[in-house]
Amino acid sequence: MINTLLETSPNWVLLLMRVLAGAVLLPYGLKKIGWLKGPRANAFGKMREMGVLPILAWLITIAQTLGAIAMISGFLVRVAAAGNFIIMFGAMFYHIKDGWSMNWYGEKKGEGIEYFVMLLAILWVIILEGGGTFSIDLLLLNR
Repeated sequence: MINTLLETSPNWVLLLMRVLAGAVLLPYGLKKIGWLKGPRANAFGKMREMGVLPILAWLITIAQTLGAIAMISGFLVRVAAAGNFIIMFGAMFYHIKDGWSMNWYGEKKGEGIEYFVMLLAILWVIILEGGGTFSIDLLLLNR
């Protein structure tokens, strides 16, 4: 079972995908716990205002923060990607009412789903293929 979770190949593309996905996701988690300022700095509070249950808001926050760190470091990459896939899938459905395109010119109330679709595709590849080269998973698998 654990070997299935760790299984990957020494692939540079997977390294790039997981590190970039982790780097993109990390600020979302850090903002929720108050470590970063800027837009959506109180995202945890915003989730609560939207009616998200406190336990679910905490699970999302933990999965985004620790999951991003896990993907960057290459540790249990598939688990981290799967958790964030579920979160981004839910976020996509929240934003689907805003259409496809991002709100580049401030003409809409919210953002579209193109960002989520792209991130979901990247996370799906990581779930299927693992963390690639320079991952803790690959190191543990080869022990």
